[in-house]
Amino acid sequence: MSLSKTNNLVALNWKEHKYNLDASMDNAMRQTNWPALCQLAANLRDDVPCVPLDYATNGLNNMARLLQFEDGVLWVARVAMRRSSADTAKLRSEVDTMRWIRHQSSLPVPEIFAYEVDEHNAVGVPFVLMSFVPGNTAMDAGGGYETHHGIIPAAHRLRFYHAVAACHVSLFKPLRTPDGKFDAGPIPGIGGPFDTATAFFTAWADHTRFPRQSDEILDIMRGAPEAEQVLRAVDNFLSRFRAVAPRLVYRNDRNHDSGPFPLCHPDFLHSNIIVDDSNFDVLGIIDWEGACTLPLELVRFPRFLNALPRRFGRSDRYSEDGQPHDTDEQQRWHERHEYVQMVASLEALERGGDHTLSACLADEHAQNLSYAMEAFEGGKMGFYDQLLDDLEEGLPPGGRSL
Repeated sequence: MSLSKTNNLVALNWKEHKYNLDASMDNAMRQTNWPALCQLAANLRDDVPCVPLDYATNGLNNMARLLQFEDGVLWVARVAMRRSSADTAKLRSEVDTMRWIRHQSSLPVPEIFAYEVDEHNAVGVPFVLMSFVPGNTAMDAGGGYETHHGIIPAAHRLRFYHAVAACHVSLFKPLRTPDGKFDAGPIPGIGGPFDTATAFFTAWADHTRFPRQSDEILDIMRGAPEAEQVLRAVDNFLSRFRAVAPRLVYRNDRNHDSGPFPLCHPDFLHSNIIVDDSNFDVLGIIDWEGACTLPLELVRFPRFLNALPRRFGRSDRYSEDGQPHDTDEQQRWHERHEYVQMVASLEALERGGDHTLSACLADEHAQNLSYAMEAFEGGKMGFYDQLLDDLEEGLPPGGRSL
């Protein structure tokens, strides 16, 4: 059965993306025993037959294909394209995270019906069978990237931001497992679980290295006068981070070293938020691979509101009063401020006056530290020293160090 035979039940803007030959959608298609997968799906629905549709898409690690049942119901079969032990651990964690969210909150995530985390099964590949959310991602809605270049159309932006803020408030809660069905496990590459924010920051500093060598940095910067400053900043970042991070945690009389530790989506971006194509209402949030609980100091804006910290880039990007010259950047800072206000309003209604999330988002020092950590892991060149200078100036003297 092809998509054209579904009587327009869906109008998805899915596209195939090529990454590499070893982890490709073509390989995953060939290696998957689709009759066995469809039989499993049918068994889960009291033997209602189903077939795979000729409609699929993929990300970096997984591909997704629609299955249609005889009664018109649609499911998504998500098949892993990478199969290392690390990928297996991520898949298991993602499944557990999505099950926990449906168990603990009203956040819209697909329902998982069945899964296998390794390839030793009748289907021949790691897979997840989940409910189909009938919409496009916000990146692909409204005509897709070719139409709006990944920017939410202005006519829908306010409504979309408000809907995302409601999801953010729903997501922002400490991990509780009163029935014993879920346990917090280690974070890949770092370890844990951790009882304190300080322990997390210590482990992060112990395991993280800047992924570029000095000669590569100099080559990329091509003789820019700031190159030596960037080199020194990169070399000194971890030692300075060990001194600054605990002071950020302990800056208040009531510190958050022992939590709460909210669940954070690692890629909270509009490419992972499914919306109604007509009005951009949020229908679901997908791709929970790598989700974990983090210290409050690392709670961040949705990634479509990312902004470069003022002191991380060149000073000539900003006016004397600290405002960016670039009009798009000005607009992003304005939208960040509006988003914080949306979150605060929703917290007042839904969280009994607990404004912790909006306070985290409004905390420029914490936002800058979180940005610096991600930038350092990703090998981004910038003035880490200036950013840490600003952090230290805004913190009380002394305090603990890692």
